[in-house]
Amino acid sequence: MCGRFTVTTKDTKSIADRFQVELEKTLAKGGQGAPAAKESAKDGSNGGEAKEKAPPGLGRFNVAPTQEILVVRSSPDEKEAEEGVREAHLMRWGLVPVWAKDLKVGYRMINAKTENLTKSKAYGPLVGKFRHRCLIVADGFYEWMRAEDPKQPRQPWRFTVDGGAPFAFAGLCTRKPWEDDADRGVDEDGYLYSATIITTTPNAVVKPVHNRMPAILPDPEAEAAWLRPDLSPEDAIAMLGPLDPRRMEGAPANPALNKVGKGTAEGPELLVAPQGELATDA
Repeated sequence: MCGRFTVTTKDTKSIADRFQVELEKTLAKGGQGAPAAKESAKDGSNGGEAKEKAPPGLGRFNVAPTQEILVVRSSPDEKEAEEGVREAHLMRWGLVPVWAKDLKVGYRMINAKTENLTKSKAYGPLVGKFRHRCLIVADGFYEWMRAEDPKQPRQPWRFTVDGGAPFAFAGLCTRKPWEDDADRGVDEDGYLYSATIITTTPNAVVKPVHNRMPAILPDPEAEAAWLRPDLSPEDAIAMLGPLDPRRMEGAPANPALNKVGKGTAEGPELLVAPQGELATDA
């Protein structure tokens, strides 16, 4: 699975250029998930002293389910989509299907298994439609290694691609009318936008830590193909294998990541495990 990830850069131009999308208007709106963005403006290692505020969806070291994530998808106009025109959107992490009546459903849908996409009531109708396939922007993700002693805490590991460069998870997204505009992911028109990260079998780098990993699209060409209107469901699923392990690195991260809920740690100190604080057998 993928339960937490990072988008550490605050540079909107570099992300806009990398993913061929206009970001300024999207990020200027902020979105109803602003609390997550405000938390990212604090460095947990200095007692909460305010830092330069990051744009929504960026400058994150501990992106968690239900928070807003930066998503890129094709233009709603099919002709424009065929020409590669894209749009950026802030969405709630945890897909809330059109038939759902409660946000709690999204907690169970932060990840979608590649093997189950066409069988799923939630994901099956989405994978074959270009407007529901999306890129989820990241530059790292966390998985947890279990200690041999069950009484010991799990050790988080952070995995990166190409030395920490930005990349895209393959994702699925949707929208539905929503009455409470205070909820994360609800836009000014009253629609709740939500997304899920697709997972696959692990490669040789991730396998010693976890039995799943996010499906990472290997390059901009694959990202463009994932968004194309003429991509069939079968061809889409065929793209979702594990990334070449030669392009990935993994290293122990800060066990402060094990704490969830209110006051969850956020800051660059999470990327590296402090000396002497590695969990047993990590």
